[in-house]
Amino acid sequence: MLKIKIIKAISLGILSALFLSSGIIVNSLNAYHGGSWAWTASLRYLLLLPVLIVLVLLRGNLSDLIRSFKKIPVTFLLWGNLGFGGYYALLSYAIRIAPGWLVTAGFMTTVLAGILIAPFIYDDHRAKISKKALTLSSFLVISLVTMQFDHIAKLEHLPELLLSLGMALLAAFLWPLGNRKLMLDLERKEIKLDPMQRVLGMTVGSLPILIALSLYGFYTSGAPSSLQLKSSFIAVLFSGVVGSTLFFKALQMVSKNQFALMTVEATQVTGVLFTLFGEMIFKGTPWPGFYGNLGFAMMALSLGCYSWLSIKKTGASAVKNTVALGI
Repeated sequence: MLKIKIIKAISLGILSALFLSSGIIVNSLNAYHGGSWAWTASLRYLLLLPVLIVLVLLRGNLSDLIRSFKKIPVTFLLWGNLGFGGYYALLSYAIRIAPGWLVTAGFMTTVLAGILIAPFIYDDHRAKISKKALTLSSFLVISLVTMQFDHIAKLEHLPELLLSLGMALLAAFLWPLGNRKLMLDLERKEIKLDPMQRVLGMTVGSLPILIALSLYGFYTSGAPSSLQLKSSFIAVLFSGVVGSTLFFKALQMVSKNQFALMTVEATQVTGVLFTLFGEMIFKGTPWPGFYGNLGFAMMALSLGCYSWLSIKKTGASAVKNTVALGI
């Protein structure tokens, strides 16, 4: 039963990456058409807010979320601003000055970031860094770098590109930090919220930075264009509602299994592949050469090992618990 649950969580993680990558694609297209990065960053969640309110209200779960928000407002505000608003603002600005594939590759180092921050946020078994997970995640990051060898030699304006990559790397840490800290605080306060409630709570918490970004966007470039509004709304539906909810659900399914949790986070690297497909369709980006294919093969191998070890560890733990109980 536990193995099936982990397989489902991994599958949901990959599916969420498909929908979450639509946000990166929309950002890239908005930047390509000259849209304001500040509006792109703020509209993603400002347009998401009313949609989520309606969905949560229809499910009869809004009052529970309001009570939870009143109990731990600082948690929602802090991690909402950093884990939602802050991380997305960094990605939106980064895509303004660098190709989408480069920003996506930089952000996907989040698979390693999630492991490195664990000792600083947990005080139980989840604080221990698994050497196998660290090795596999490092291998995933190497695969991401390998994918870019065909492109890096052709890049210009290196200082701006390094700045963009640095912002993507910072976003890579803020995303898992915000998600994990919220789940941990809810766990400690024994507050039970479903994935959609948590996404809405984080979105409400991110309002201060979203309002600031929209004011800056209006001051520097006026109101957003109709194209930017339409594309942002598409990103809201696919990435904000479907992608985020699926990802939170996958994390929740394995929240107390550290290795499985890292495996689900590792599935997000498949977003590089989905982003590439999107840019090939909408921007005519060519399929990568030898190094790109090699990187994808390395990525597939790493994810396969991650999934296998996650299921194997769960099976071993179940056997130990059965023996300990004398069953």
